[in-house]
Amino acid sequence: MLKQNDLVNSEERMTLEQRRAFLKLPLAERRRMLSRQAENAANHYESEQTVREREAWQGGDIVEY
Repeated sequence: MLKQNDLVNSEERMTLEQRRAFLKLPLAERRRMLSRQAENAANHYESEQTVREREAWQGGDIVEY
């Protein structure tokens, strides 16, 4: 059976073959995998380092002209 690691690494894009394999999975399995990926993304964007980096480039005064 196809596993998430077989589909995509976090650093690379899915090939056409991997995309087709993903679409052939049962809906419940696809939802479970997508849910896990969403949790990983949320954890990444909520991490302390990412928050500091984002505040550094978003910070400062807002000036309207």
